[in-house]
Amino acid sequence: MKPPPDIKPPAWLEVLLSAPLAQAEAAADYLTALSGRGVQLSAAPEEAGQEQVRAFLAAGPELAQQKAQVQAYARELAALAPPGAVTVSFRALPPEDWSLNWKKHFHPRLVARRIIVAPPWEPASPAEGQVVIVIDPGQAFGTGQHESTQLVLRRIERLADQGHLPGRVLDVGCGSGILALAALRLGAASALAIDIDPQAVEAARANARLNGLSQGLEANLTPLDQIGERFPLVLANLTAKDLMELAGPLAARLAPGGELVASGLLVEQIGPVRQAFAGLGLSLVEQDSLAGWAALVLA
Repeated sequence: MKPPPDIKPPAWLEVLLSAPLAQAEAAADYLTALSGRGVQLSAAPEEAGQEQVRAFLAAGPELAQQKAQVQAYARELAALAPPGAVTVSFRALPPEDWSLNWKKHFHPRLVARRIIVAPPWEPASPAEGQVVIVIDPGQAFGTGQHESTQLVLRRIERLADQGHLPGRVLDVGCGSGILALAALRLGAASALAIDIDPQAVEAARANARLNGLSQGLEANLTPLDQIGERFPLVLANLTAKDLMELAGPLAARLAPGGELVASGLLVEQIGPVRQAFAGLGLSLVEQDSLAGWAALVLA
């Protein structure tokens, strides 16, 4: 995240948008596209049912216009939510605060029964039986702090504990690579992690190096529908919209007897997502939920 030496870094504008779950998910996608870098999505403190989206806009000729676009977008979201449920604020950050801001919000955290996710700048102290996954979020989504990620990590952990974690895994929309790396850390022999964002692929590779797992992880930009291999375990932490649009290619990548873990959807979106896969012959084996978010195990 730090700029090259001898180059003066830009200042940043921090955007903090709070909204109900459904609107926050859309806002995260919007701000990712607008900023060209990852965003932080987390539960709003002391506000049940609310999510906070934190993004950073680089200072430059387009900053004023981008700020106005965010304000207009927030007004559009507010029209779809209860009065006062959508708020947006801005804070100018000195150049040196950019990397520090990530560190302020990312500390070692137990995200499943025995999985700890930690940043490289703050070592974790695992208890017996716990494993640590080191993640530098860089410009990719996935620090393990969001509920949708935790739901998939829970499933990976349960499979490992039951001795059912397969040796080969596909992670679709890998972001930081956290899910593929968790599978490798818990016993999978190899994982293919794909994303449409080159920065995510680079982040996944970098995080594999941080964890000494480079040999087991292949990360690339191969489109899902161009992968010929079939996998015993497919992980897809996306959005409800993406899951439904990619239902066919996701199902096609599943080996006979394998399972697909689909996450990133809200509890109220379970029905439509489940129906999309039911039409492809996949049945619901298990579902889990956390703070309004859901994950489906399909086979």
